[in-house]
Amino acid sequence: MIRGLIIRLYPTKQQEVLMYKHIGSMRFVYNWALAKQIENYKKYGKRLSVTELGKELTKLKKTEGYKWLYEVSNATLKEAIRDLDKAYENFFNGSGFPKFKSKKKSEPKFYSRYDKIYFKEDVVNLEKIGKVKYKADY
Repeated sequence: MIRGLIIRLYPTKQQEVLMYKHIGSMRFVYNWALAKQIENYKKYGKRLSVTELGKELTKLKKTEGYKWLYEVSNATLKEAIRDLDKAYENFFNGSGFPKFKSKKKSEPKFYSRYDKIYFKEDVVNLEKIGKVKYKADY
């Protein structure tokens, strides 16, 4: 049986800043990967795979000026690439072409690996964010 759990997080100000860094980084990587896809299609007539984009992301993180990407979970960044891949799959199945994400129109969300999350009493541990207080809503 699969059980869902709805919780309300009560982060500190520092944790809240880290959460917004995750959200912004995820949006940045999605837009960066979409630009890469468009550029690659214009040059070579085909799209990049998730693996190829992941390798390009690793190179980007090592580039001067993008070291801030190390502050957030790598799983979050890779999930942005997977989200773009899903958007491309939907496009080829009849949906519209993927659009760049903006701060104003995008829903603030980020991915955290389920195997890195654990609950203890009234705190949940989130990767790269730390222990956040929570309350379960039943």
